[in-house]
Amino acid sequence: MLGLKQSDLASKAMVTRSVLLGLEQPGRKHPDRLALSQIRDALLSDGLIFVDATDTAGEGVRWAKPSGKVWVDCLKDARAMLGYTLDELSEKSGVGRYVIARLEKTERKRINELSANRLRDVFFENGVTILPEEADTGAGVRFHSYLKARK
Repeated sequence: MLGLKQSDLASKAMVTRSVLLGLEQPGRKHPDRLALSQIRDALLSDGLIFVDATDTAGEGVRWAKPSGKVWVDCLKDARAMLGYTLDELSEKSGVGRYVIARLEKTERKRINELSANRLRDVFFENGVTILPEEADTGAGVRFHSYLKARK
């Protein structure tokens, strides 16, 4: 959501890039709690908050404060939560990869509503909800429940 490269986040969190890469691996044994804490703190300091899982919805992430973002601004984040490439999302949604790439850009000139709504529906069908801005919190994404990304 921050648009940081791995090397930038690692530097900000004061961990090595290899530690960050290791934490991202689904097959890791036990994560380093100190490294996780440092990464969490770096993300929080940049304005993100973590949404805890509840009995009815899974975990997620959103901006701590409203900033005028529209739900379409979270399409790339929803795709990342599911681990989809542009090609995979294009295949699942029937929306062209270049249309998806244009929708994911924050400096887009217009929004293709039909395509954006189709992408939102595909994310929902695959376990991710896009959270709109609220009065006191910003937009974000979350899993419906304790679902893992499906390919």
